Amino acid sequence: MRVSSLPKDWIAAPFISLLFQNLICEERADIREASLSAWEMSMKILSESETLMESTITQKLILDWYAIMMTPIGLPVDTTNFYHPSVAITGGITLERHNVDKNMLAQDMSLVSSEETFKARIAAATAMAYLLTYWNAKVCAPSFCRLHND
Repeated sequence: MRVSSLPKDWIAAPFISLLFQNLICEERADIREASLSAWEMSMKILSESETLMESTITQKLILDWYAIMMTPIGLPVDTTNFYHPSVAITGGITLERHNVDKNMLAQDMSLVSSEETFKARIAAATAMAYLLTYWNAKVCAPSFCRLHND
C-alpha cells in the first residue's frame, strides 16, 4: 500500500468492508493490528482526493458498520450487512468455506473472552475515528465547521 507507483483503485468499498469485518471478528491481536494499519492507510489514500472518500464510503456503509460495532456484547453479530466475497468455482466444484470467526460472530462468551470482544470493538471504534479524522471536514459537516469557526 505504500508503494507510490502502484495504482490505488483497488482501495474500494469491498476491501474497506472486509477490513472492518476483520476488526470486529478477529481474535488474534497481530491480525487486528495489521487490519487497523491497512484501514488507516486506506483512509489516508482515499482522503487525498476530494471525491474519492465520499464516493467509496457511503452513508449506508457507515451506518452498517456502526450497527455492527454497537451489537450488544453477548448477542450474535448480524452478518446480513457484511460483504460476502463470491465463492470460487473450480472445474464445476464450489470450494468450501470455513468460517474461522464463527465464535466471535456468535459472541459465545464460553468460547471467546469478553476481553477479546472488547479489544475487537475498540479496534472497530478506532477505525471509525480514523474515518472521521481523514474525512474532508468541508464535505462531511459544513454546518459544524461554520459553528466552530464563528
